[in-house]
Formats: sequence, structure tokens, C-alpha cells
Amino acid sequence: MKINCIDKEILGLLQSGFYKIPRFQRPYSWDKDNIEEFWNDSIVESSKDYFIGSFVVFKTTNNIFGIVDGQQRLTTVTVILCCIRDIFLEEGHKHLAEGVNNLIEKTDLKNDKQFILQTESSYPYFQEYIQKFGDPEIQIELRDEEKNLKDAYDLIYKKVKTQIKVYNSDKQLTDEQKKEKKQ
Repeated sequence: MKINCIDKEILGLLQSGFYKIPRFQRPYSWDKDNIEEFWNDSIVESSKDYFIGSFVVFKTTNNIFGIVDGQQRLTTVTVILCCIRDIFLEEGHKHLAEGVNNLIEKTDLKNDKQFILQTESSYPYFQEYIQKFGDPEIQIELRDEEKNLKDAYDLIYKKVKTQIKVYNSDKQLTDEQKKEKKQ
């Protein structure tokens, strides 16, 4: 077995392949406190070189990696990106929403659209209600994992919307400055 250590920013990680959460991994279990801590550490108080932690993966096939460690963080990063994408769309920035969506979903070598983060345990909820660019097309009964994912999305969405309201109400900013800060 060959073990490599590669230093990447999250953007590089998301662009370098597809990630599968194997069934043997525990379900998404982060609660409000976990998300608040992650949000504060990685978004609010982060420096440019914030260390998000290690991800341990194994290669399953070309460009597909199974996640051994880091799935809670990578899932939360994906939820953050989905919230940002959805809010860009609501704010009338479709082009920016589509750009962010490229970090959530991209084409594989067969030119088929695939989600960068793939999971079996919360399928199809995570894909249909969070990752999908557009409205869900199926009804799903929520289990504990799906409730945690929904709660994470709702909390992060609220945090992003709150920050947008702060920028919109700042009377010292011009409309152009408000637009820049929101983006």
C-alpha cells in the first residue's frame, strides 16, 4: 500500500476528482454546535491559510476516491457551497450561482453530470434537496441523517442571508460596494 500526503486547498480538492462516502462510514451527524464551530473557525475568524484538517481517502477508480476521514467536514463544505449557490441565484446572480455549482457538480470522463461528493447513506435526500441545482422532484421522508443535513443547510443559509442583510443595511457603502461585499 502506497501512502501519499498532498497539501491542497479545498478548491483544489474539489477540482481533483469525485469523492464517495462509503456505506461503512457513519452518517452525517453534525449538530448546531459542530456547524457553528466550523463556521466560526473556517469562515468568520479564518486567516487566508486556515487548516481545515486532513482528509484521508483511498482511490477506488480513476478520479473517484473513497473517504476514510473528513466526511463530516467535506459534507459541511458542500452544504456551504450549496447555500451560497442558492443565495446567488435568489439575488439575481445566475452566472455566479452556476460558477459555484461547478464545485458541487461537474462532468465526468463520459461527459455525464456527477456530484463531486457522493453519498449512499443519505441518498437521495442529499442529492435531491441540497446538491441539486433546482427544485427537488421527489418527496422524501426524513430520517436522522437527513434531518441533520436539513438543519445544517438551514443554519448556514440563515448565516449567509444575515451577512447579506448587514451589507444591504450599511449606509456607508455605495450600491457597488454592497454588491462587491455580498459577492
